[in-house]
Amino acid sequence: MKLEGWAEGALRQLSAGVREHFALDPLETLRSDLKLTVRAAEHLTLMRDDGGACDGVSYLDDGVVLYAPSQWSKRQNFTLAHELGHWLVNRDDKLLDWLADHDEPTQILESVCDVIAQHLLLPDDLVRSIASSPVRAKDILELSDNSAASVPASAIAIAGQLPALGAAITINAQTREVLSATVHPDPEKGWPTVFPWRGDVLPAEHALASLRNGSTLTRKSFWRSKWGRREDFYIDAIGLPNRVIAILSSTDIWHTETLSNLDTRAWDQRRAGQVTCCGRTSQVRGFPCGNCGRFFCPICGNCNCTMRRANEGECDECHTLVPAHLLTDGKCENCA
Repeated sequence: MKLEGWAEGALRQLSAGVREHFALDPLETLRSDLKLTVRAAEHLTLMRDDGGACDGVSYLDDGVVLYAPSQWSKRQNFTLAHELGHWLVNRDDKLLDWLADHDEPTQILESVCDVIAQHLLLPDDLVRSIASSPVRAKDILELSDNSAASVPASAIAIAGQLPALGAAITINAQTREVLSATVHPDPEKGWPTVFPWRGDVLPAEHALASLRNGSTLTRKSFWRSKWGRREDFYIDAIGLPNRVIAILSSTDIWHTETLSNLDTRAWDQRRAGQVTCCGRTSQVRGFPCGNCGRFFCPICGNCNCTMRRANEGECDECHTLVPAHLLTDGKCENCA
């Protein structure tokens, strides 16, 4: 199941009435309908970068949400919707298990909560009426102008219209830092090994780094991960006074090149399997142990080999490995 499916599944915990009320008054819905403790936290406004997507903190076990107030902008609405996403995810055991099977569960969790926030703030029919075919960076601004959603929330909705792997991002024009990023995984191949994320910094030579206010570009470029790995992407972007808004696509949906493009990027090819351990059966994705062939438990990290070794002990005299319960004062039954 893809991000959209998991987000919709989490949202089914809310009634139609609660979702409708949230679109009209997010703060009151969290407090009165869901009985959460929601408080403005002025100190969070000092920690955020201009243009960031979400400025909230949730204490899920206590039902407490703190948010950075932004009374005169739409930013606060997205923050509250995103934190409601965390609350919903925490109550969805199947979704939590799915997240645990990934190498980057925190990043994927944030993307799921972004999609939940987008669905809460932006009706699908409005998104479809504004999104170009193919989508463009300017669509993000137009969607924000015609809704109660912020630019980052609108970027999430537009990213959902991509036909293949891609992302919608906002970048600080001065520092070149990615302020918000929502990844749209490939419908068939899933998540790549290289994708943009909040906190990434553009290389000075990147085409987006020199995009100025009012300028646009549509061209083939690249993305470089924080570990130095690089993959090609096609990019459509628009420059604003303090930010750059861009859409990345793994395929040439804007027909910037006359030659056909071959996508040779690296995909997550780990095997899927099932592990019964620690009192539960988990669906996992990874590489099984080369000795016993069993997948590693996502909770305790053991395969059959490590589990067996954990229950064995070495005799102090002959150094033979035997079941730990057969050792007496550190010696096996033959040496005791």
